[in-house]
Amino acid sequence: MINRTTGETRELTEFAEAKKRQADGLKRHQEGRQQEFTFTDMRSIPKVIGAINDKHCGYLLYLQCFISFDGGILTNPGRGKTPMTKADIQRVLDLKKTAFYEFFSSMTENGIIYEVDGKWAVNDAYHFRGTSDNQHVIKSFTTRVRELYTARNAKKLGFIYKLLPYIHFETNTVCANPYEAAVEKTQQLSKQEIAKLTGVSEKTVYSYLRTMKLGDEHVFAEIRRGKERYYKLNPFIFYRKNGQPDATLREMFRLGFGN
Repeated sequence: MINRTTGETRELTEFAEAKKRQADGLKRHQEGRQQEFTFTDMRSIPKVIGAINDKHCGYLLYLQCFISFDGGILTNPGRGKTPMTKADIQRVLDLKKTAFYEFFSSMTENGIIYEVDGKWAVNDAYHFRGTSDNQHVIKSFTTRVRELYTARNAKKLGFIYKLLPYIHFETNTVCANPYEAAVEKTQQLSKQEIAKLTGVSEKTVYSYLRTMKLGDEHVFAEIRRGKERYYKLNPFIFYRKNGQPDATLREMFRLGFGN
């Protein structure tokens, strides 16, 4: 039957509406998945950072995306959510045998990963999933962190991991006093100070800050204030506050580094 007003068949109209509902549903599902996150305890992970190397920090940052609500058990991605074996962990990290066992040994020897009832879990003193009223934690959005990861760029993720204890609650600025309530008292860190803090050369630090991207968004933004430069971490990947970051922050990370 022809719809005399639009000239379209009713069947085509209904098909188009059904496709729109399907697309809207998929968008909501994807947005929901993007909001899945894990918590990192900012006060505890300096102990981890002091015990393991940069690559291992990067592997851990990625691996904590797979912890469950059930006591931090590492689970395989997908609907089954079966507990990970050591072989599963190696596969997910995409590591060869020697590199994997070096990483896994450092995790177990330092109590970061441990075995419970035949399953492998991440110590919830450092990373956990669930709810928290702790003001000293930072959220890692799992979909975005997974997109950042490859085994080859683990050092870069390790660099980010080392900065997580220094992210300001209100502004996502990399600073020396991340728990300071008064924004005007924030002690922003320069690239020289970040280099000293992370043990990475100043040249490499600036390369990381400038070039790390996720799609068309930068992982870090450089803020210029006169001759001073300081840095913010993308709040759509890592964020301390509840709810959504301000839209101006998204624009900041899309404009380009240093704008």
